[in-house]
Amino acid sequence: MIKVILGKLAKQKSTSPHLGALINAYTSAAILYAPLTFLGVVTTVYGLWGAEQLRAWYPWFEFWHLVAIMVLFILVAMVAFYKVVVPSVYAFQVQQQYKHRNPLVADMQKVLKMLDETKVELRKTNERLEKLEKLGKRE
Repeated sequence: MIKVILGKLAKQKSTSPHLGALINAYTSAAILYAPLTFLGVVTTVYGLWGAEQLRAWYPWFEFWHLVAIMVLFILVAMVAFYKVVVPSVYAFQVQQQYKHRNPLVADMQKVLKMLDETKVELRKTNERLEKLEKLGKRE
């Protein structure tokens, strides 16, 4: 029963590329709005509860220190993502691209079919040549 449910949940739908195009465009534009979001979050954290808590322990701590810590955190996260997450995402994307209406896969299947047909023709040609060689040696 659980296998049936998991199987149905794991099955994907073949959909139009429009949703994917929208998500791709939105995430590609993230490079433009991410710094503003980052600055807003750091400012909010520092202003709401961070400043009082941090200055109680570290009187010298200022807003720019928090920004530097956050930037360092992001750089470490980026390295971790680059080393671990990105290869996994690419592997998954390649599997998805292979499965779902990939024109390169369709073209490759045509090429492989043509290659098989060419092998058959080449085998027939070789057989004819062997017969001609045998006939030529008998004379």
